[in-house]
Amino acid sequence: MNSKTISLLIICVLGLLATVCYSSDAAAQSSGQDYFLQGNSLYNQKKYAEAVASYQHAIQAQPLGQPRAYLNCARAYSMQKNFVAAAQYYAFYAQVDPENAEAKKIKAEYKEAQKKAGKQQYTRDSAQTTVLKQLNNSISTGPCWNRQGNGAFAYYDVLIRAGFAEPELYDIQKKLIDCLTTEIENDIKPAEGQPLPQLDRTGWEYIRNKLAKAKKFADVHPDESRLTGIEATAHGWEAYYRGSYSEAASYFKTAASVRPAIPVAHWGQLMMAIQNDDQNIIQQIDATEKVYQEAGISNVDIFFILIRAQAWRNLGDIDKSMMWLEKAQGAM
Repeated sequence: MNSKTISLLIICVLGLLATVCYSSDAAAQSSGQDYFLQGNSLYNQKKYAEAVASYQHAIQAQPLGQPRAYLNCARAYSMQKNFVAAAQYYAFYAQVDPENAEAKKIKAEYKEAQKKAGKQQYTRDSAQTTVLKQLNNSISTGPCWNRQGNGAFAYYDVLIRAGFAEPELYDIQKKLIDCLTTEIENDIKPAEGQPLPQLDRTGWEYIRNKLAKAKKFADVHPDESRLTGIEATAHGWEAYYRGSYSEAASYFKTAASVRPAIPVAHWGQLMMAIQNDDQNIIQQIDATEKVYQEAGISNVDIFFILIRAQAWRNLGDIDKSMMWLEKAQGAM
């Protein structure tokens, strides 16, 4: 594949030409097992090139979860007399399933493929090598995925379209998820001196879109409890901003049970307590302030002081409300 083709592939993803570009997310709707069985069917029909493509899709969907896709891919390559690629995929199979790769029949097949490959060495497609380097750089520097659809995940989509199907894909997927979850945590962290991040209703929807990507890979298992809590937080703030307070309260209650605590979920729960004139509001304020302190979120004291002033006013204790307002004036 030449440099012009590589550029077109990158433009396809990074330019967000969704109507003309093949979607790897859509491809992920089929499981690795579906692709594997499809490959077997094509192999039995002696459609070996198509079988290779299906086996590679199975590997891309589950780099470790579909080990026999490597083996059958090697066999399909052998039937096409592409013994260099066959030998490499036997090697991949031995890497992901070393115990079963020791079977006498499989070892004999591998040895035969190596013999027929001779001195020829397997080399990656140049497009894969180029995009892989760009992908690793993007994982290191960020962003992982932004609102324009750019970042490391965009390079990953290009890599998949370039036909990359190796065991290394699992490590890449894991790095992507680690990168993305860290990015999400930073996205929802309040700005310095503010109790909330700079996210409006559409911003929280964007967070949910990112969370969907965090669950993209079948073989990679992020902290589901944490992600569910963040998703509930996002739903809560979306509901809050559109005025659906009972819905928001339910989501915030779910999110506030997650540990380590998600500060903005507790802030949302606090807003609901004020909205509903909760008689335990003072205890709720104390608990929320403690969450923020433990999370190391500084310079938000003034907000808790003002909320206490409002809470005591709602409870009918004007003297205490005035006391906290005086404290607020002194803190400003």
